[in-house]
Amino acid sequence: MSRRTEMLLKNMEFVGYNDLNKKPGFQMGMHRTEDGRYFIYSACFRDNGFNIIEVTDPKNPVSKWVEGDWVSEIHDGQSLAKIQVAGGKLIACYGGTMRVLHGTHEQPYWGGFKIYDITEDPWNPKFLGQFECEDGPGVHRSYYDGGRYAYIMGSKRNYMGYILRIIDLEDPTHPVEVGSWWADGQYLGNKKASDIPEFGTEPFMKLPNGHAITERNDIVYAAFPNVGFCMIDVKDKTRPRLLGNVPLNPPFSNGQSGAAVHTAMPLGDRPFAIVTTEGERPWYFDPNREDGMFHKITSQPMNIIGMIETGDKENPSLISVFPYPEVPEEYKKCHGENFNIIDGQRVVFGPHNMYDAAPQDCLEQRDDRVYNCHFQAGLRVYDVSDPFVPKEIAYFMPPDPEGTWFDIEDGTLFPGPHIGIAEDVLVDDRGYIYVDTYQDGLYIVRCTV
Repeated sequence: MSRRTEMLLKNMEFVGYNDLNKKPGFQMGMHRTEDGRYFIYSACFRDNGFNIIEVTDPKNPVSKWVEGDWVSEIHDGQSLAKIQVAGGKLIACYGGTMRVLHGTHEQPYWGGFKIYDITEDPWNPKFLGQFECEDGPGVHRSYYDGGRYAYIMGSKRNYMGYILRIIDLEDPTHPVEVGSWWADGQYLGNKKASDIPEFGTEPFMKLPNGHAITERNDIVYAAFPNVGFCMIDVKDKTRPRLLGNVPLNPPFSNGQSGAAVHTAMPLGDRPFAIVTTEGERPWYFDPNREDGMFHKITSQPMNIIGMIETGDKENPSLISVFPYPEVPEEYKKCHGENFNIIDGQRVVFGPHNMYDAAPQDCLEQRDDRVYNCHFQAGLRVYDVSDPFVPKEIAYFMPPDPEGTWFDIEDGTLFPGPHIGIAEDVLVDDRGYIYVDTYQDGLYIVRCTV
């Protein structure tokens, strides 16, 4: 039986901590007020609402939980897993909870996003307007830089999964879609429900789907599982068109392993981009069950962080793969020699959320470093000065949690090893790094190299 690991750091120093009111944090955004105060807005993929954390003094962060303003009839099925903050606006993205997505509950929820003003009072966002993404999972990892348009990875009637939806926010009280793009096979047309594989099955996981997007200079970098890394021309917002793409799965990732392509993001203004496939939290896999999203893991294709050369936009190429995360000796003593087998149980392992926020004055902006929350390997920091030879230079691994924040009403728990897992990361212009975790709050660290 394994024992609990404490915080593990390399070329990092611990700064501060906040328990996020015991609401599991997810995607984060930052706002800096005119008088120099720093605020983080952290989504929550378990509950309906978000945390506001003032980190002006990162050693003593102060937080407030804001409950979502939905009717009680759909509250239990609702979550706010993704968030964007830029230009004095907060875009809160809504969909179903993990309980809905993983088949443990059948509860209604609303899918779409709400827009708030945070300039007047950052502690109390002011509602401006909303946009519904109907007939589907809602909104996933989207992109907003404070300008006129929001690039939303959202569901849409008569389309399967998430597609790119370009929303005009010139009047934030009345958002309007001006264009959209989807991969071949996502438009349902005259397909019957019986033509679509059952959710959570292997055939379903092999369907084309959108996952995450970023945008730079009228090009959207899009991660589309079972399609690949995509570059989409959005100069004409009403008629997006595919420029080029790099298929990734197979051979990398596949089937029940998170998102077969998770992140696509430009590397500053350099002619390179980062792409990732997604592993999964080991708690999702139980060797004794094969129903729904819980199933026995025997073998999984490799998951990667990769470097894409984008100089020829119609023919992007994968030019390097990042190294396997260093396994600390203390971790080996507690859980095993690698991150793929924990306490003797095979689990899916791979990268997860990147620091991919839209450029803001309050955020770090450099093109020689990449930050990734690598699930049970914690936060990993890479030097990408040479894009052909990425190097890991630092890590922060949160401690194994003492309790669980994911018990379900019927008393059951998500199965699997109980270990520390990093979820999302944000880096401010002062060099402070914010890492929220699966069920252990927000850690603030600083790189020493």
